[in-house]
Amino acid sequence: MPMLLIEGDYRILNAKPDGDTVHFDPHDAAFWYDIPGTHKIDKTHRNSRGGANLRLDAIDALETHYLGTGPHEVHQPLDLGAHAARDELLSWLGFTTVQHAGEKVTASTPESVPGFILASTIDVHSRCVALAGRGAPPAGKKSGDLITVDVPLLRTTANHHLLALGLVFPTFYSNLFPDLRAELTAVSQQARSAGLGVWAKDMTTDGAVITGLSSLMDDLVLLPKLFRRLADHLRFAPDSSLDCFPSYLFGGGDRFRILSQGPTAKTLTGLHHVVEVNGGTVRMTHPIDDLVFAEE
Repeated sequence: MPMLLIEGDYRILNAKPDGDTVHFDPHDAAFWYDIPGTHKIDKTHRNSRGGANLRLDAIDALETHYLGTGPHEVHQPLDLGAHAARDELLSWLGFTTVQHAGEKVTASTPESVPGFILASTIDVHSRCVALAGRGAPPAGKKSGDLITVDVPLLRTTANHHLLALGLVFPTFYSNLFPDLRAELTAVSQQARSAGLGVWAKDMTTDGAVITGLSSLMDDLVLLPKLFRRLADHLRFAPDSSLDCFPSYLFGGGDRFRILSQGPTAKTLTGLHHVVEVNGGTVRMTHPIDDLVFAEE
């Protein structure tokens, strides 16, 4: 499936960007309606310039301000990768100075930076799922062009850059081309082998001892998707033990295939199929790059 090229500007003032989410103002907001899929970015999810949030495709950064079941935002260890991914993304896009109050950007230099996105779909939260490019688009290309993205073009994106540095986890969805997935898997595995970024402390498949919400927020580096499910479970049912966590996952809507099971692998529903709980220890039984999730 080709991706839709849209030119515009990245703006972060008064926003809360993180390592995989940033605000983008297209030069022409009408192109939002040309992105394939059942979900759309309607006017309630846009600012006065027509801009909206992007979800960077194929990557998942440590959470800096996750609400979920609420009522208060929670985060993953800010000094063990959450802020590093955010800061690298903003620097790579071209922001030279960024000031924050908490997670909110209060000032940036420059105020905006030019760029383009390669959009594949819109998710259930009305975020455009895209590869993020900086500066001018590929020569001869313009907004509205449908582009079959190849590996050389992929390597020019923020998505590829952050994975190569090990600052984010790969998290693949079915809309991503297999050759692009293979490239991103390769650079992520190289970063993991070198112990870069989040991989230096990651406990997702080794097993993490969960002593409460504070351990998730301050001490443990885990796949963000697993963190979100754990944080929601601990807040939704604070008196229940982790032995109930697989049942909680059973009721979730995550649908995915396990790549190592081959082309005839069944689509599974619920992360309980790949999460193991042993007392207070939680681990995933498959690495995240062995899973492909269904885009909702």
